[in-house]
Amino acid sequence: EEFIQVLVSFHLAAKVQTDEFGQIILNQFFVPAVLPTGDISSALPSDYTIRASPLHIIFGTGYVIPGFFTRLVTSMAESAQCHLYFRQGIFRNRVTFEFGDIPINRVTLTELSNAIQVNLLRYIPDSPALTPIQKSCQDLQTLLKTCAKEVQESLQSTNVSIYTNVKEMAVSNVTRKFKFVCQGL
Repeated sequence: EEFIQVLVSFHLAAKVQTDEFGQIILNQFFVPAVLPTGDISSALPSDYTIRASPLHIIFGTGYVIPGFFTRLVTSMAESAQCHLYFRQGIFRNRVTFEFGDIPINRVTLTELSNAIQVNLLRYIPDSPALTPIQKSCQDLQTLLKTCAKEVQESLQSTNVSIYTNVKEMAVSNVTRKFKFVCQGL
């Protein structure tokens, strides 16, 4: 129990609740680092109704900071807005969540070599009774920025440094850019 609490405190594990594996157990934890690596070249599902243009989180280093993706998806798993979606497979480098108050949106985060790609897919047509896809995109971007900030603070508190071309760069000096244009495709 103490070991898992250490993992949770460093955003390497998240306490989650799911009935995916039968009955709900008192303590369930999501630990992305122990998952197998998935094939990121495989296409996203094609049965969606609306797809927002992908968001890319790009780092000033030119590559994804080691440990950032794992901590980002762990932080998202802790959010009340996200629920792990096991039917598409959960992997160390690709994780899908149901996103929003009602499970009509799926968000897939994929770790690429130079960025984290985020796809938002909606599985029923937009209607006046539903949150518009643009609002879901804004909510997702807000959540991603909040989670990314938590991750950066976590990495800074553990004194993690990144080595590039023999030069050391503290994580606090690494910049992130969110490139996102939300429109249904």
